[in-house]
Amino acid sequence: MDLEIFTRKMDSVIRRYRTIYDLLEFLAIALIILLIAVYFNLDEVFKLIPWTEPYVGLSPDIPLFTINYETIFLFFIVCLFSLLILEVIDRSRGRIYKLLKRTPPKRQKSQDLVEETYPELKDRLKTAYDNRDSDNFIAAELRTSVAQDIEGVASTDLIDKKRVAYSLGAIIVAGLFLTAIFFTGYTSSFSPGDVWDRFPNGSITQPPVDENTSSNNSSSIPTEAPPISSSPGVDIDVTLPPGAGMGPGDMLEGSESNFTPSQPYAPESLSSQHFYDTLPAGYEDVIKEYFKKLAENS
Repeated sequence: MDLEIFTRKMDSVIRRYRTIYDLLEFLAIALIILLIAVYFNLDEVFKLIPWTEPYVGLSPDIPLFTINYETIFLFFIVCLFSLLILEVIDRSRGRIYKLLKRTPPKRQKSQDLVEETYPELKDRLKTAYDNRDSDNFIAAELRTSVAQDIEGVASTDLIDKKRVAYSLGAIIVAGLFLTAIFFTGYTSSFSPGDVWDRFPNGSITQPPVDENTSSNNSSSIPTEAPPISSSPGVDIDVTLPPGAGMGPGDMLEGSESNFTPSQPYAPESLSSQHFYDTLPAGYEDVIKEYFKKLAENS
């Protein structure tokens, strides 16, 4: 096999494997965050947000599938946090290894991984690749022997089995706990509303009443009935007039009333006599003709 073709092939395989590693780690982190969110009922936080509260309990019209809006919001936030955590871990990988007092792994090239996996190719593969255009007899012999050895290289042997095992283990454990919560409904008694109640609810508090303000407004807005003053030797009538205490509610409850509905009358009988007394002679027909044409035009 040609060394240059083999190297390009291994580079493509390594890039594909690294993408799989990132996807597995993203899924593992997302399931762990989702497990925490479901166990502590964090989806109830959307009831406290004004622009998401109207959608709580509703679901979009999706054929053969039902999912609540709060679940969609929760998945979106979980994915966002998972991406952020994955990016922070990738940037801080060296610091994490230093805290654990371990040497961080280097980002190896495909040739380094092949030589590490197959000790018989140690230092021979890179040397042969670097001298692939050389006409030297020794370099030609090296290229020939290396080309025969790389025929037995399997791309599956280059997989980082520990990294895949850790990610799959986290995915399986988180998935099992989520399945148990789904079927049993067992969650924590904690609710985001418990924390929200400890903060001010935003209600408007009344300002303290100033003595001068209250005295100035007391004349315009009475707050209690005025007292009844009396003089010695003077009798005051405090009896209620007839019909007091009778309101519209008493009439609606079926109490009797002397009310007599009005009867229809001809419009001429209801006209004001003052209208005819002040109107000059001959203007009555003119006004009637005016309103008649006005009604026809409308």
